[in-house]
Amino acid sequence: MKYYIINAEGKEVSFDLSVLPKSSSESFRKVLVSTGRGEEKEYLMRKLAGKVFVSEDKKSWKKLAQSKVSESLVNINDTIKIYRGFKPSGLGQANAGNLVTDMPGKIVKVLTSEGAVVSEGDTLVILEAMKMENEIKAGIDGVVKAVHVKEGQVLESGFLMIEIEN
Repeated sequence: MKYYIINAEGKEVSFDLSVLPKSSSESFRKVLVSTGRGEEKEYLMRKLAGKVFVSEDKKSWKKLAQSKVSESLVNINDTIKIYRGFKPSGLGQANAGNLVTDMPGKIVKVLTSEGAVVSEGDTLVILEAMKMENEIKAGIDGVVKAVHVKEGQVLESGFLMIEIEN
């Protein structure tokens, strides 16, 4: 699953996270983290007494902080937004109301129409890409100006799906 982490200034980091099935002979799962630059790192993850621990070498284990909030994190200096699967198109671009595909896929469901009032975070389209259904969410509050897709349509990367005016 692809994750995007974006701070309040628009600085972005993205990575793919794959959790592999636990083998019957081991008490941990392998987690692969790969960046867009071809770097890949393997971690080991296990649960113990309701807590999650991670290790790189099976010797030193660190407890992971758990958060009930899955869309944003706050630290002393910054607020960080987390997007899973797809980030709302337009973040860091001139028009945050344009929802553009980041990768090829097929439209499974269109959940909005022209003239609809939407809020930031509302799911507007469900796109199947790489055998997974991804919720495409509004990046801003506003009114849907145009819907350029229909259910069953196959899209190439960079296709403008929906325009929102605020």
